Amino acid sequence: MNIFSRSGKSIMKIDEVSSLLTNLSIPIGLVFTPINLKEERERFFDSDTYEPHFRYRGVKNSNSEIFRRLSSLKSISDVDPRISDFYIQLIESKRDSHNLMSAVGNNELVSEISYRKYGKPTDLLFRNAARVLRGNVSNYNIVKYPSIKDGDMLNYNQIGEIFNTVFSHFKLNEWKMQPSKNISKNSMKVGVKSQWVLVDPNIQKSKFKLKKSLIHEVGTHVFRSINGQRSGFSALGNANLASYLDIEEGLATWNESYMDLLTLSSLKKKAAMTWAIYIGEKLSFRQLYNNILGVFPSNTAFSISYRVKRGLGDTSYPGIYSKDIVYFRGFRKVKKALEKDKSLYEKLYAGKIDLKQCEWVDDGLIPKAKLVPSKEEWREVFKSVGI
Repeated sequence: MNIFSRSGKSIMKIDEVSSLLTNLSIPIGLVFTPINLKEERERFFDSDTYEPHFRYRGVKNSNSEIFRRLSSLKSISDVDPRISDFYIQLIESKRDSHNLMSAVGNNELVSEISYRKYGKPTDLLFRNAARVLRGNVSNYNIVKYPSIKDGDMLNYNQIGEIFNTVFSHFKLNEWKMQPSKNISKNSMKVGVKSQWVLVDPNIQKSKFKLKKSLIHEVGTHVFRSINGQRSGFSALGNANLASYLDIEEGLATWNESYMDLLTLSSLKKKAAMTWAIYIGEKLSFRQLYNNILGVFPSNTAFSISYRVKRGLGDTSYPGIYSKDIVYFRGFRKVKKALEKDKSLYEKLYAGKIDLKQCEWVDDGLIPKAKLVPSKEEWREVFKSVGI
């Protein structure tokens, strides 16, 4: 039996749809992280020819039953037709995400579904990425990474104290910083549902990089989530349509630039992922890695290759995971839009929305954002916590 066969109601109310969507479990980031990454990385660097063979964990969920109940839905009766259409599209987007997660290890399916969901780099985007990799960055606000001084490196406990102060300042009393072993070394990410910022428990981060993380994670991802939750439509506080992600990550990078925190190295890595997606589908992992070595040192070249080859099984065969196109493409998209119309900045904070949905703010369909970052306020916060 087809698990997505048509069943259920054709008309529902927003609370019922929201409840069903909340119960979906689609942890792609967790599922797409190989359980043997450390071992395969070591084998890769111990050889001049070895291609990683990644293995993945499965996760139990009730997604099939939820999609079955939503499969006949045509409209949501108690909201504006634009919101109804958005939720219908969201169900299909979530279905794509579920199928992508279920395809893990299948090179062909991961490539096909991720291209459908996130798109491919255009020739123009590829050329712009190549320009950045060559160091042609005159159109970007790039700053030099400052030299490390005594006391500049912070550990988990020190970073936790700073996060608590920042949360308190912005009255984000329900948000906490929590250790997680399921993220990369020295990394952090926002858990919207849990209202946690998840952090590597062994993290070591400079004051400069911590400022970038606060602007990126709290000043963009957390603020947009909170404003979206306050909109009355829970989906605008969570990951939703693929189109929101370009703006989510593009705005985060734009904020780094706005706060004079965007370095050449950081921008190059974002451009490199787009460049790698463009050339890398037919290349094996090692062939792609060898190409990237022309610009980056070995560890970074491996990291970029892994980012666009994760989700695949035998990486000696063709395949690509195109999600990370959103960082460079999204930055350029947000940069272009804000250069044309600065008023879009505050509107983009109304929730996890894309540029077209700014019209919803203009029309009063969703409320204006209450939490919007200010350069002056952030500088005062940084000063108060000593970074």
